[in-house]
Amino acid sequence: MKLKRLFTAILSAALTLSLCAMPAMATEGGTTAGTPLADGMPVWDTTKKGSITIHKFEYNPSSGAPSQQGTGAEGEGAPAGATPLDGVTFEIYQVQSQTWLESYYGGQVTASSQDFSKMDASDYYTKNSTTGAITVNSGATKVATVTTTTTETDKGVAKKDGLALGLYLVVETKAPDKVTSPADPFLVSVPMTRIADNDTTNKLTDWIYDVHVYPKNSTTYGQVTIEKKGYTGGGTGVALEGVQFKLQKQNGADWTDITANDSNGSTYNLTTDINGKITIAGLSQGEYRIFEDAYSNTSANKGYILDAEYHTFTVQKDGKIQVDGNVSANATIQVANHRPDMKKEVYNGTEWKQDAQYGVGDTVPYKITIEVPKNIDKLSTFTVTDTPTGLTDNVSSIEVKDDTTDLTKNTHYTVADNGNGFTITFTPAEMAAYAGEKLVITYTATVSNDAVVGGKGNSNNAKLTYTNKINTHDSPAAPSTNTIEDSAVMYSFGIKVVKTAENGTTALPGVVFDLYREAKTGETPIVNAETLKKAGLDITKKWILVKSGLTTNANGIIDTSDSNNATNYTHGLANGDYYLVETKTVDGYNLLTKPVKVKLDVTATTTWQKTNVYDASGNLVKHGTVTKTTFTHTSNNGDATKTELAVAKVVNRKGFTLPVTGGFGTLLFSGIGVLLVLAGVGVLFSLKKKPNRA
Repeated sequence: MKLKRLFTAILSAALTLSLCAMPAMATEGGTTAGTPLADGMPVWDTTKKGSITIHKFEYNPSSGAPSQQGTGAEGEGAPAGATPLDGVTFEIYQVQSQTWLESYYGGQVTASSQDFSKMDASDYYTKNSTTGAITVNSGATKVATVTTTTTETDKGVAKKDGLALGLYLVVETKAPDKVTSPADPFLVSVPMTRIADNDTTNKLTDWIYDVHVYPKNSTTYGQVTIEKKGYTGGGTGVALEGVQFKLQKQNGADWTDITANDSNGSTYNLTTDINGKITIAGLSQGEYRIFEDAYSNTSANKGYILDAEYHTFTVQKDGKIQVDGNVSANATIQVANHRPDMKKEVYNGTEWKQDAQYGVGDTVPYKITIEVPKNIDKLSTFTVTDTPTGLTDNVSSIEVKDDTTDLTKNTHYTVADNGNGFTITFTPAEMAAYAGEKLVITYTATVSNDAVVGGKGNSNNAKLTYTNKINTHDSPAAPSTNTIEDSAVMYSFGIKVVKTAENGTTALPGVVFDLYREAKTGETPIVNAETLKKAGLDITKKWILVKSGLTTNANGIIDTSDSNNATNYTHGLANGDYYLVETKTVDGYNLLTKPVKVKLDVTATTTWQKTNVYDASGNLVKHGTVTKTTFTHTSNNGDATKTELAVAKVVNRKGFTLPVTGGFGTLLFSGIGVLLVLAGVGVLFSLKKKPNRA
C-alpha cells in the first residue's frame, strides 16, 4: 500500500511536465491540520490559496544535450545557455476541482473510473494539425491571462496568485517572433507534494501551494547583409562607405524601428563599412524593410543621389531569408546609389582638351560630356548652366546628342539665354532612354574684347545641377540639389615690340606700326591689293588687319597686352605668325622696307585641381579648378619678363645726310644749274642757224 502511495505522489509531479516545459515546486512551510488523504499522505489545508509562477526561458540545447526534469522548487537553476524570455503570454484554465484533486492524491477513485497513470494534458485540449491552434475542452474555466516581463530582479517571469486548489491547464498563446514554436500546454497541480529524494529523506511530508514552473522555448534568428555600391553614369559600381540605413519591422499595419539584435540585445550599427557592407544578425521571424537614411561625412560618397527606396525581406520560421522570392540562409541585398558626372573641354585645333589658345574675335568650339545617372527619370532637376568668361556663347549652335542620335529640343530639353552663356534644362521624365548613357553638348563661343591676356586665362565654367534625394519618406520639403562644376580654359597672348636705334640700346619712341596676320576660314580679308602691296605683304595671300597705329612709348616699347594703353591693346592674340608693318618712324631714320615677322608660340602649362571640393553644406562636387599656369615661349628673344608675349626686337637705321636748305652748298648747286640751262639754250640756237647757211 505504501508503494502505491509513493507511485501516486510521483505521478502527481509528472502531471506538471510537458513537452518543452519542466515545472518545479517551491516549499510552502510545514503541515497544517486539514483534510486527511490516503494513509501516509501529508495533511491537506483546504483554507489556503495557491499560485503559479512561470519562469520562461529561451533555450536552444545542442544536439544530444541531456534533458532536465523540473523539481517544482523556487530557485531552480536554468540549463546552461538558457536565457529569460519576455513577452510570452499564457492562459490558465482550471480543469479539475479541489475535490477531484483530493481523490487523485488519496487514491480514492477506482481504476475503472479514472486511470491516473495514463492521464495527460492533451486530455483537456485539442490541437489543429494545420494551424497549431489550441482549443481547450468545454468545462474548463479560464482564470487568468499572464505575460512574462522583465523587472530588476526577475526576468521572464509571470505569476498568478489567489488560485483555488485544483488542477490547472497552462496554455502558451503568444510569444515573440524569434520563438520557433510555442511550448505545448501542460498541467499544474495546486497544491502538490514534493518529489521524493532518495539521497536525503522522503520529501512526501508537506505540500507546495506556490508552484514554480520553468517551461522553455526554442528560438531561431535570421541574418542579412546589405551591400552598398555607387555607380557614376553607366560605370562599374564601387563600394560606398558611411551610408546610414534604417531598419523597420512590420507590426500589424505599422512599421517599427529596429535598432538592436533580438538575440543578444546589442545595438545595431547600420552604417556601411569600408567595403560598403552591413551585416545584420539576430533577426527574429517576420517582415522587414530597410532603406537608406543618410550619408555620414565621408567625402568620397558626396555627389551620389540618396535613394530611400524600401528594400523588403522576410525572416522565415526556420531563420532563412526570403528576398524577391528567393530563399537563402544568409541573403545579401544589393542597394545601389547613382550620380552623374560632367566634363567640359575646348578644341585646340587638333584635339579636345581642357585648355586651348585663341584670339579676340575667334570662334571657339566647346564640348560638355554628361554621364547620365541610371535613375535620371526619378529626378526632378537636371540642368546644365554655362558661364563663359571673356567669350560669348553662340546659343543657336548648341546640339545635344548621344553616340548616334540627336536629342529632341523642347521634348528632352529646353535652352535659355543666360547673359553671355546659356542654361539647358532637361526633362527627366523623358530621359529614361538615356539612363546610364553619355550625352555630348557641343557649341561655339566667340572671344570678346574683354578676354584676359595671359595670367590664369579665361576659365569658362559649366555647372550641372541635379536632385540629390529621391524616394524620401519625411514630410514634403523644397527639393535639395547637388552641383558638379568643371572648366575649360581659353588663353590669349600678346606681342611685345622693342624698338631701338642701330646700336641696339637707344630707345626710339613714337614709331608706329600696323599689325597683320593671315585671314582664317570664315573671316573677311582685305581686298585692296594696293594696300597690301604698299604694306609689303604677299598679295597672293589673304590678310587681316589686327590693329593699326601701334606706337612705341618713351622706352621704345609696344605691349599689346597692356589694357591700360588703348592705343596698343589688342584684346588678346592666338598663337600664330604676325607681321609688323612700320608706317611712321623717328626723324632721321629710314622706314623699314618690309614687314617684320613675329612668331607667337606660347605654350600654357595648366595645373588642375582634381580633388573634389565642397561648400559649407557639403553638397558641392567641384573639379577642374585651375591652381597654377606657367607659360613657355620657344622664340622670346631672351626676354623673360612676360613669357605670355612674343618679343620682337626691331632696329631702325639712319638715312643719308643731305645739305641744309639756304647754305653754301645750295647756292653752288643752284649756280651750276643756271649755267647748264644757259648752255642748253645756246646749243639750240646754233642748231637753228646751220640750215640758213646752206
